[in-house]
Amino acid sequence: MISLSEILLPEHINLQLDALDQTTAAEELLFPLRGDIRIGNWDTLRASILERNAPAVSTDDGFGIVIAHGRTNAVNSLVMAAGRSPNGFPSPDIQGSVRLVFVVGIPTALNQEYLRVVGTIARLCGKPETLQKLLNAPSARSFLDLLLGWENKL
Repeated sequence: MISLSEILLPEHINLQLDALDQTTAAEELLFPLRGDIRIGNWDTLRASILERNAPAVSTDDGFGIVIAHGRTNAVNSLVMAAGRSPNGFPSPDIQGSVRLVFVVGIPTALNQEYLRVVGTIARLCGKPETLQKLLNAPSARSFLDLLLGWENKL
């Protein structure tokens, strides 16, 4: 089983997204992944994530999360970036504002791990107490440490 610690690095967490929409947020998160050794073709990864146009999902607190992901042979192992929008941005999918965005590149051969990783993020962000702690995390390292601690309890 692959841990989030193997696929999400602190340098790929942006707690100050400037984006005002979902596509721009995904682009903002994808850019730092350029040059990551786990990615064979960044342009193909980018296209696979953006063409999927993952919907925003509303949480119990009225905030939205987006887990934009693409299954592609452009990555040789799972890769992820995460971001937090301080003020949120609107989405036609939900009534509240999107506050958290995750982008995940998944090799086509890793079907089970893909489902587990996306499911883990959705479950963690769907809990109001977890979401609030992520929204208030003071640093990328603390954001990641929160996710890892909760992942180990699932």
